[in-house]
Amino acid sequence: MNQKRHDLACHRQLLLKKINAQRIEIIEISLQLKKPLALADTGIKAVHFIRDHPALVASSVTVLLALRRGNLTLMAQEGWRLLCMYPATAYLTQYFSCHKRDTLVD
Repeated sequence: MNQKRHDLACHRQLLLKKINAQRIEIIEISLQLKKPLALADTGIKAVHFIRDHPALVASSVTVLLALRRGNLTLMAQEGWRLLCMYPATAYLTQYFSCHKRDTLVD
C-alpha cells in the first residue's frame, strides 16, 4: 500500500510540474498577443463610435477637407448640406436597425 501511495505522490508531482510549465507557456503566449488584441480592440471601438455618431464624424471630415482646401465658404456649404442630410440619415439608420431586429427575432 505504501508503494502505491508513493507512486501516486510521484505522479502528482509530475502533473504539478506539467501544470506549472503550461501556465508559463500560456503567460508567454498572452504577452505576445497583448499588443495585437489591444489594437483590434481600439479598431472595434472606433467602428462603434463612427456607427453611433455619424453626424459628428461627417462634420469632422468636412471641416478637415475644407481647412485643407482653405475655402471657408465651401466648408459652410458642406456643413449645411450635411446638416440637412442628417434627419434622413437618422431615419434610415433607425429603419435599418429596426428591420435588422425584426429579422433576428424570426
